[in-house]
Amino acid sequence: MRARPIALGLALLTGLIVVRPVARASASPESRRDAQNLAEQALTCLHRGEDAVDKQQKLDAYQQGLDLAQRALELDEENSDAHFAIFGNKGRILLLEGVTPNPISLLQVNRDLERALELNPNHADALTAKGGLYRQLPWVLGGSLSVAESCLTKAIELDPDAVSARIELAATYRDMGYPERGVPLLKTAATIAERQGKRRQLAEAHELMRELQAP
Repeated sequence: MRARPIALGLALLTGLIVVRPVARASASPESRRDAQNLAEQALTCLHRGEDAVDKQQKLDAYQQGLDLAQRALELDEENSDAHFAIFGNKGRILLLEGVTPNPISLLQVNRDLERALELNPNHADALTAKGGLYRQLPWVLGGSLSVAESCLTKAIELDPDAVSARIELAATYRDMGYPERGVPLLKTAATIAERQGKRRQLAEAHELMRELQAP
């Protein structure tokens, strides 16, 4: 019997489908170090793409980040930052290219997010991303506001300066019907974003705050 697309998507996001990596020998200390350097460069590309205005500049940054992250995993499959960088860069490429989310494309990007969290359950950025997925997806594909809240709250506990996690959590409370709970989160997010020079996140925090405080 062939699985229905909705059932496949639900299984994917609730962890019923687990993509296990092929067993490999542990990487040498030198390979792990080189892999971490490449993974950090891949994450820098991800952030550069997020802050870029031009679509082609975004695509170029994300593609470079994806290439660097894949090279990192060739050296060390157990590098959680590299898996997260693949998830982030590949996911944004799919969105920019107009790929309609479906169970297959979700599986392709979600497996690296889940692998990052399998390797490092306290990966704050991966928890933020997972919380965002659970908030934005419809419940028939596994979306859950309560799971989103749990992931995002943990991300903030792990990283007190987390900006995106606070913005996502404020949006989650809005979707739950408690917009007032998001306002303090957004005020803190705006303060941190301004201090760190994160203009994009600062604008997002102010925009959502205006929405939540509108009469």
